[in-house]
Amino acid sequence: MAIHLTGLSNQSTVNKSERSQKDDAVGNAADKQNAVPSGGTLAEDTVKLSGTAQVLQNQQSKMNDLPDVDMDKVEQIKNAIAAGEYKIDTQKLASNMASMDSLF
Repeated sequence: MAIHLTGLSNQSTVNKSERSQKDDAVGNAADKQNAVPSGGTLAEDTVKLSGTAQVLQNQQSKMNDLPDVDMDKVEQIKNAIAAGEYKIDTQKLASNMASMDSLF
């Protein structure tokens, strides 16, 4: 897209009809440059991913397919609690809580 500024240079003044003719000529030249040959198609933009990006994309799609919660593990813990067999390692719990606290 051309921007025509008038009155900013020392060039001679161009009347409106001359300017229209010049604009039409410039527009026609641009149209011819952007024209698609008959029977042809416009080239499409393409993206080529590197091998690492392809692996990451594949792993991301696999992760998206996984459920947010492992329901089998939840059921095992529920059953262990109900049977009175669920044991909590208080030392490990305290250690994990302390390590989480240090992150903040």
